[in-house]
Order: sequence, then structure tokens, then C-alpha cells
Amino acid sequence: MDAETIAGLVGLGIGLVVLLALSIFESRTYRREHDGEGMLHHWLTHQHLHMPHWRRPRH
Repeated sequence: MDAETIAGLVGLGIGLVVLLALSIFESRTYRREHDGEGMLHHWLTHQHLHMPHWRRPRH
């Protein structure tokens, strides 16, 4: 491997770590601001996806 390939892989790794850290931070902030409701749960309930009645969460 040459130096450019190694630098590219290091940059990719750093970028993925930053993306993961920001995602975790945003998820925790959203959950704190919305009384414990997660982003995915919020999105699923508002998209009115066809879930069986026995799988729908009770609020």
C-alpha cells in the first residue's frame, strides 16, 4: 500500500467515527427532548405503516 491509500483509509475511518458519534449524540438529544421517544419510533408511527394491530405500541 502506498501513502495515499493509507491516508485515504485513515480519513475514511475518521469520517465514519465522527458520523457515528454525531448520530449517537443526535439520537440522545432527540430522545431527551421528546420524552423518551426515539427517532425511528416517531417516524414509524407518523408514517402510518401497515402494522398488525397486535404489534402497534400502546400509548
